Parts: sequence; structure tokens; C-alpha cells
Amino acid sequence: MFDKRFVFAGLCIIFFSFGCFRVSIEVNKINNNELLSFHGKEIVLTGTISKEVKQKDEKTEIVLGDVLIFTDKYSFLKYGDKIKAKGTLRIAQKIDDFDYQGYLSKSGIVGTMAYPEIELISSGNNNIFYNYKEKSSQKIRELMPPQVSPILEAMVLGNSGKISKETRDVLSKSGTSHIVAISGMHIVIFSTMIFWLLTNLGLWRKQALGLSIIFIFTYIFLVGCPPSALRAGIMTSLLFIAEIFDRKSFNLRTLILAASILLLFNPLLLKYDLGFQLSFLAVLGIILTSAIFNEWFSFIKWKKVREIIAVTASAQIFSLPILISSFGYFSLVSFFTNLLILPIISIIMILGILMVLLPFGFILSIPCSLLLFYLLAVITFFSSMPFATVNIPIFVILLLYIPLLYFVYKGNKKELEFLRQ
Repeated sequence: MFDKRFVFAGLCIIFFSFGCFRVSIEVNKINNNELLSFHGKEIVLTGTISKEVKQKDEKTEIVLGDVLIFTDKYSFLKYGDKIKAKGTLRIAQKIDDFDYQGYLSKSGIVGTMAYPEIELISSGNNNIFYNYKEKSSQKIRELMPPQVSPILEAMVLGNSGKISKETRDVLSKSGTSHIVAISGMHIVIFSTMIFWLLTNLGLWRKQALGLSIIFIFTYIFLVGCPPSALRAGIMTSLLFIAEIFDRKSFNLRTLILAASILLLFNPLLLKYDLGFQLSFLAVLGIILTSAIFNEWFSFIKWKKVREIIAVTASAQIFSLPILISSFGYFSLVSFFTNLLILPIISIIMILGILMVLLPFGFILSIPCSLLLFYLLAVITFFSSMPFATVNIPIFVILLLYIPLLYFVYKGNKKELEFLRQ
């Protein structure tokens, strides 16, 4: 009755208009915030610490309502504490090319307060997730050498703030920062491990799939609900639900649906959350080009090696423009570094999780430490190489994408067919 192309175009216009409407609501919330009128003035804030306290290199970050407070590195404060803070409020501004105001606004923060006078009114009861995360973090620090324990904390619990600046620089130059940010890779490893455990405990396949979804989101809440992990959790859950009901699942549809759900609740993620952007593009690249690269590398006889190369190339190529525009450089060693460490990431994560869960976890800490020292040695070696990173104009990269887009279209006609359905 109606041409499907017109229906699709109409739906695109409707969803785009709704997206603009949602963005305007969020922007108006920030622009009409009463705190904006107190910029540069000394104020007193009283409230409950509403998010996990993050300890970084030389400071501690505390979220009190709409304000991000910076205080001493060795702060005694924790999630759930009720405090009074007296200090000068600063409304976030752009820093050179970095839109710091936008970066904070995606988390509902409009201003900052540096090193105020803080009075503890009452200690909070925290919550079950925070308490368990703190105990798990402490157990990792007790069992693992100090050189590698922050990396494992980041990989398993999402505590990336404890990684030193030197290690972060090494990760960035080697193109491996993604391993310490809870994202799709970590969720896939966790969900695979949980599903395997449940099926081996005697549960039917569909029962194991249903329980796995519950465990996945429990884990996501435990690590602080980063958008990249939520995207992966939603995608994995949709795939599991499709399998429970014996329905065919389309990866591209699932990715778009997962992104739409997240952006419905927080549309500012699309512009201001680098993790969300990289996660989405990496998965999009894997869906659209991993099969193409797998075919190109068919001369490699080892299937697993070929698949790792194909997935690594797909994810990195699609996320490259965002990385260059954000950081201003490109890691020449990233591809090779990832090839050497990706095969052991799943082993490290599984050992780390079991080490936290099991009473005899100290036994697992030995092989886990050895693997982490290997990982640290690899990324340190490659990051120290001459010309490990190069500056490339973004327009050059975009020009190179023209032939890539052609190959993507040619190789994914069936996958893209859903646009006309």
C-alpha cells in the first residue's frame, strides 16, 4: 500500500525530531539550573554524596547533587555520606578545544568546587553494590602486586581512577586504553563465563540465558553503569532474549536498538561521551567488516588467529576518526599490541573475577599476576618505540574511508536490507 522507502524516511524524520526534542529538554535543564547564578561566589552545599567517590592521582572526586567537588587524595568520605561543603562554585567552561561543560553535563553536573571546607554530618549506609565493590577492591589490592593491581581493579571492577598517570600514558600510546574501561569486550567475557557456569551447574539452556541477563545487569550496576557497558549489556540481553524465544537476531538492528534506548534516557551521550562513541563504532565495525577482513586474511590457516586479527582491524578502523579527532594522534603500534594482549584479556578477567569470588582466590592470584606483568611489559615496550604515535590530519583519514565505505556496502547488502523492510 505504501512504498517502504517513504515509510522508512518518515520514521527517520519522526525519530530525528524526537531526538532533537529530547536534547532540547536536557540542554534547558542545564541552562535553567539555579546554580548558574552563583558562578564565582562562595556558597554552602548540604547533601548526600550521590555517586561513587573516585580517587585519582592527586585528588578525590565527589558528586554532590549538580556539583563535582575536588578534595584531598586521602579523603575519608564515601558514597552515601551526608556532608556540608563550603567553597567557591565554578561553572564549567570550555578548555581550549575540550568542551568540559558538555563533558560534565552528560552526567548532570553544572559546576565544580575545588578543595572546599567539608564537614561530615552523618555517615551513610552505602548500598549492597558499593559495599561489595569496596571489599572486592580491597581483596585485589591484598592479593596482587601493587604494579598490576590497579589494572586488574579497572578491568574487573571499573576502578580506572587508581591507575597512575604513567600507566595511562603507556596505555594511550600503545592504543590499549580500552582494556581498562569496562565495555563490550568485558561484558561479553563476563556473560560467556556466567552462561558456561550456569549450564554446567545443570540448568537448561533457556534458564541459563534468563539468569545470565540478571547477572549481567547486576555486574553492570556493580561497575558503575558506564554507557559502553550498558550498551553491551542491552545488546547481549536482546540476543539472549531472541534465543530464548527461538527468534532470529540481527546484530545491526540490535546495536541500533541498544543505542536508541540509551540515548532516549540521556541524549547527551551521543555528543559528549567518548566511551559511548568508541563502543558504538567499534561494534559497528565488527558487525560490518569483520567478515570482510576474515576473507581477506583467509591465507592465515589458524582460524582463531584470523578471527582475532579480523575483529581487531574492524574495531580499530571504525573508531580511528574519533580517536584522532579527540586525542590528535594515531598509535602506529596499536594493532600489533592488541594482537599480543587480546588473547589473554579473557583469561585475566576470568581469573580476576574468580579470585574475588572464591575463598581460595590467592591461588589464582599467581597466574593472574604473571599474565598482567606480561601485558604491562608488552604495552610498555610498544609505547616506548620511536614513532609509536603520529599526528595525522583528520581529513586525510576521512578521505581513506571513501573506498572503505564502498567495500562495507558491497559486503553487507543483506545485513543492510533491513532498512527497506
